[in-house]
Amino acid sequence: MAARSVIEGSELVKDMKKGKAFILTGIIFLAVGALFNIRNIIRLVSLLTAPEPESIGIIGGADGPTAIFISERLFMDISISEKAGLALIIAAPILIIIGIVSLCRGRRPRRPK
Repeated sequence: MAARSVIEGSELVKDMKKGKAFILTGIIFLAVGALFNIRNIIRLVSLLTAPEPESIGIIGGADGPTAIFISERLFMDISISEKAGLALIIAAPILIIIGIVSLCRGRRPRRPK
């Protein structure tokens, strides 16, 4: 009986380590992706916070869906490293969510078989 609880305890520790590793990897991916795309992030922020944004159109109303159109060619001239950074930014939340789910699963008490 004691050996079984030790084995279950070690599995719990492995699950927690795996969850923390996913979260840490996701945060690193997010930081690296942001560093690769700092130029595009600055351009996007300046475009969205301009006093009179000429290239943004909002179509919609209270009775239907709303669409936002950006006519600026923002992401047309990005390099391969910036494309890789965008892929890292997209993958980061997925890894962070997997890590959080793994941590939450590891803390739940297991039912005896």
